[in-house]
Amino acid sequence: MTPTPPDDRIGWVDAELALLADLRSRLRRSEGAAFRIPTRVVDAVLDERHRITQLESARRD
Repeated sequence: MTPTPPDDRIGWVDAELALLADLRSRLRRSEGAAFRIPTRVVDAVLDERHRITQLESARRD
């Protein structure tokens, strides 16, 4: 398996975030604005994006 370059991983994480945002929007439309969605998955994706960004930044220094 070929390692994914950091820029490609950031793009992948951004695509995942967009997918989660779209899913949340669809759920709220179908279930109502008061429908609550746990944020654990979004938090995990954001943490991974931050980790990748930090690694890339450290490599440039």
